[in-house]
Amino acid sequence: MPRQLIQPTPLLPLAVLLPLLLLTMYSAGGCRAAAHRCAFDDMAPRRGRPPAAVVREVPRRGQGAAQAYTVAAAGGKSIEGWAPIRIVVSTKDLERSSRMKGKKRYCEAEGEECINYLGHEATCTARDVLSDAKKGLYTTKIIPEAVKLHAERLLVEPVKTEY
Repeated sequence: MPRQLIQPTPLLPLAVLLPLLLLTMYSAGGCRAAAHRCAFDDMAPRRGRPPAAVVREVPRRGQGAAQAYTVAAAGGKSIEGWAPIRIVVSTKDLERSSRMKGKKRYCEAEGEECINYLGHEATCTARDVLSDAKKGLYTTKIIPEAVKLHAERLLVEPVKTEY
C-alpha cells in the first residue's frame, strides 16, 4: 500500500483575501462616515427667528408681586391644537415680611438663622446674604430670563373642561 502524502492547505489565498477584505471595509466605513447627515443639518439653515415671543404683562394697579408672562406666537396664531404656556412668578418670598415657622426665608446678615426652601434651618454665611443688589438682579434679570427661556420652548395642549 503506497503511502499517501497529505498536503497542507495553502495559506496564500487567505493571506491575500483577508487584507483585501479589511481594506474594503475600511474604505467603505470612511465613505459612510463622510456621507453622514443629520436632520438638524437640513433644518438649521431654514429656521429663522423662533415662532414665538415672550411678552411680560404690565402689572395693574393693586396687583401683588406675581408677574405674568405670555407667549405670543408669530402672526398671532399658535400651532394648531397647542397654545402658549402662561407662567406666573411670585417674588413675595423676597419681601422682608416673608416668614416660615417664625423665621426669615432669606439671609439679611451673616450669622442669622433662616429656613431654606427644603424646610430646614440654616445658619447664614456671608455668601448667603441677599443684598438689595442681588434681589434686584433676581427680580429684573434672572427670573424674567428663566421664564422667557422656558416659555419659548413650552407649548401646551389646552384642557377643555368646564369648571
